[in-house]
Amino acid sequence: MKGRIGIFFIFVFIVIAFIAGRYFTALSGNVYFTPGTDCENNIIREIERAKKIDIAVYSITNQKIANSIFAAHKRGARIRIITDRTMAGSRYSVVADLEAGGIPLRRHRGHKIEHNKFAVFDNARIVTGSYNWTQGATKYNSENCIFLNIFGPKYSRRFEYLWGLYGGG
Repeated sequence: MKGRIGIFFIFVFIVIAFIAGRYFTALSGNVYFTPGTDCENNIIREIERAKKIDIAVYSITNQKIANSIFAAHKRGARIRIITDRTMAGSRYSVVADLEAGGIPLRRHRGHKIEHNKFAVFDNARIVTGSYNWTQGATKYNSENCIFLNIFGPKYSRRFEYLWGLYGGG
């Protein structure tokens, strides 16, 4: 009897360890700060590996990130971008180039500004934080980005809502 109880407790311990391991893996993520290229490089890494990418950002002037978006588009990744209409027309914005390259893009309407800074990769992984996808954010500003393996579906739902809201005539 004692042997069975011991085996039962070992089994329960293994099951709990397995579940906890999966839970904490799902909660894993990384945080990066600027100035520096950590946010830029890790966004590019996620873009390079994703098949579906939904991006909602205030401003895009970072040519390295834009180049990775173009490369992902060329390899067949499904990409959509939402951005701020005022920032899309700013001097260094690459938004017009992305749109001209065939990437579906919508500028905000209905809100004063589109100030989100997030992307969802394959409906699962996200990046969010204060980091603007700009050269200034990478080189000069004090900003942050956080990559998480949770909240993907919730961010995807928000993106879908905004995509629909900003798609009207």
